[in-house]
Amino acid sequence: MSRTTIALYGATGRMGRAIRAALAEFPDLSLELCAAPSRDGASPPGCAWATPDELLRDPSRIPEAAVVIDVSLAAGTARLLEALEKAPRAFVSATTGLGEGEEGRIRALGSRTAVLRARNLSVGNAIALAMLEAVPDAARGMAEEDVVEHHHSQKRDAPSGTALAWAAAMGAGRSDLVRPGAPATEPRKPGEIRIHSIRSGSVTGTHRAIYALPGETLEVVHTVSDRAVFARGALLAARFLDGKPPGVYTFDQVLAST
Repeated sequence: MSRTTIALYGATGRMGRAIRAALAEFPDLSLELCAAPSRDGASPPGCAWATPDELLRDPSRIPEAAVVIDVSLAAGTARLLEALEKAPRAFVSATTGLGEGEEGRIRALGSRTAVLRARNLSVGNAIALAMLEAVPDAARGMAEEDVVEHHHSQKRDAPSGTALAWAAAMGAGRSDLVRPGAPATEPRKPGEIRIHSIRSGSVTGTHRAIYALPGETLEVVHTVSDRAVFARGALLAARFLDGKPPGVYTFDQVLAST
């Protein structure tokens, strides 16, 4: 059995720990490098540790055949991109809250290596997006549309990347229609899609799309109760990218290949 080599960046965070725990389900994947600003001492067998500073000084520490999975914070992603621009490696980018500058650098990296950029790596989210994209254009104009997203109190970015993706799907890709944080009582502009963010408790992630029409309301809800669903998605994406030619790939392509 051929094995896919993984380099995990952000290894000590919530998602990093979940990915390390999920590795047991993927015997064809091998974790060889763990990178994080701090080390929690729980080093998986055979996994070397590195800090962002060490990677920037010597990007060749990332095995040449490795697929890099990034589940760090936005600032960490910017530093990782510096290393990957010097030494391109297949790259699964799952961090949210990135600026357009970093998004552009990720797309540019796709001309040199295989890249998968996804803000949400769960199967349920992929199904929900397909449902939202399938709403007929005529029906979109008949409803008032909102996205409500609820995450744990430690999540740094708001709105979430998933909420932005849902709103974009509801607006058929028109970002000018998306309005995060609009006051609830303020009159709506035609076609406006509002995003409402909640940060409290330990909620892993809930997203709700609301279509409000006269006399009726339709809701699409996706609730994640276990971070392992994202971890499995990241590992499936890494397996998919292994050996792929340069290009920017999508999570839908990962799911189509399984």
